[in-house]
Amino acid sequence: MKIKKTFILPAILIIILCFSTVPVRAATLGKVTGIKVKQLSEEKAKLTWSPKSWAKGYEVYQKSGSGKYKKIKSTGKTALTINNLNAGQTYYFRVRAFKKSSGKKVYGKYSSSVKIIMKKNTETETKIFTVSPKSNPYQNKYVGSYGFTEQTRSYYVLRSYLEYFANIGGGELHLQKGTYNLLYCLYIPSNTTIVFEDGVTIRRMDKSTLFTLCSYNDLHTGKKFYGYNGVHDVKLIGKGNVVFDKEYGGNAAILMGHTKNILIEGITFAHMSDTSSHFIEMDASYNVEIRNCIFRDSSSSGKKEAINLDVPDTATGGFTWEGSSMDKTADDTIYIHNNVFKNLTAGIGTHMYTPGHPHKNIRIENNSFSTCRTFAIRAQNWEDSYILNNTFFNISALDDSALSIDARGISNVIVKNNTATNSDAFMKIIVSRYSDSTIASRPGLADYEPIYNSVNKEDVIYNTVSGLKTNYAVSYVNSTTHQGSTTQYWNAQN
Repeated sequence: MKIKKTFILPAILIIILCFSTVPVRAATLGKVTGIKVKQLSEEKAKLTWSPKSWAKGYEVYQKSGSGKYKKIKSTGKTALTINNLNAGQTYYFRVRAFKKSSGKKVYGKYSSSVKIIMKKNTETETKIFTVSPKSNPYQNKYVGSYGFTEQTRSYYVLRSYLEYFANIGGGELHLQKGTYNLLYCLYIPSNTTIVFEDGVTIRRMDKSTLFTLCSYNDLHTGKKFYGYNGVHDVKLIGKGNVVFDKEYGGNAAILMGHTKNILIEGITFAHMSDTSSHFIEMDASYNVEIRNCIFRDSSSSGKKEAINLDVPDTATGGFTWEGSSMDKTADDTIYIHNNVFKNLTAGIGTHMYTPGHPHKNIRIENNSFSTCRTFAIRAQNWEDSYILNNTFFNISALDDSALSIDARGISNVIVKNNTATNSDAFMKIIVSRYSDSTIASRPGLADYEPIYNSVNKEDVIYNTVSGLKTNYAVSYVNSTTHQGSTTQYWNAQN
């Protein structure tokens, strides 16, 4: 029996229509990726995104502040210039692709949102500013507010620019001659350079911390930093006679933790309280250089170093900054050179240790130390480090116990070509351990084992000494009795 062709054609058409009207779901189309936004001018921004091979076109949505998204454009391209934006306003954008199916639009998912804060033209172009103690704050911020007086003006001037730098990703600030009185600590964000011109003096009204390397945007947020993921790429440069005057007050002149790529140059640090502060507190920091600075004059009732290298560790309590995760990250790649240390209790050092977390690649070179009452350098739990070409003069205490170099628990530390004259002793190497009294005051240290030394005699004897109160250059003991029958005494050799 034959089937007529007139029945076959309608059947084929019905099958085709059934398949062609199966709906295309958004989930099968995917979402737009690679969305980016860039400011072009005070009123314009450009939005771009990655193409979708199946897309017929794209719809762009915009909202400002906490408002709702609205469609602003349908386009067949993968870029859109957006006009009539307002400086100072925050905008969000998202995009979705579409295709045609049965004459209707079928949409993919929305892209992730991108955000932009529109800046004024001056903000997009200018990152270098010069101020004096009599300048106005950036865009007159704080003027007329509670606390703003002629006495506090210089503090608010500096703070306003550092806050601005925190928002735009850094900048450069030049301070002209004069005295800058700080009401509170100033916080320095990443990618910031501060140049202090000849004749600048920095003081704080309550004599506490001058600068902390941290963004204002991260203050009091509960954010914790780990490793070296905090502030980075900061330069503090003094030109001529520049003084950070601590006036014998508490806390550090500069505090840094979890930082990297830091330069401090050409600054005189004066009048430190050695009972409650350091000039520089450096914890969990990487690639720090301190050069051509002067560290002078500390009180004489305590034991604090001018530059302290420490580990953020709750057990030791050596670092209490609220932004630290206390993850026991040590310092690494620290270069301190061509500086002057004089009339201090102690110069550079580490006074607490955390087993398993040594400071590494510390290089102390071409510095001058004079009239240090406890030690010039204390290398405690240091590895793969160098103390080279330094001069030590009048490193002496009333009980003749001062040391040019106090070494404790060191490994592969090279001490060469240094010169020590008219001092109590040159170098003493002992095991690093906590005393019973220290453990009693900090119970968390009870499980901290001593750290023994790994020292080659040839690495520490090639120095020049004269006028010492010992008849040897180096004493070395690698037992917890410290001094006793196992002590070795080595003379200097040229």
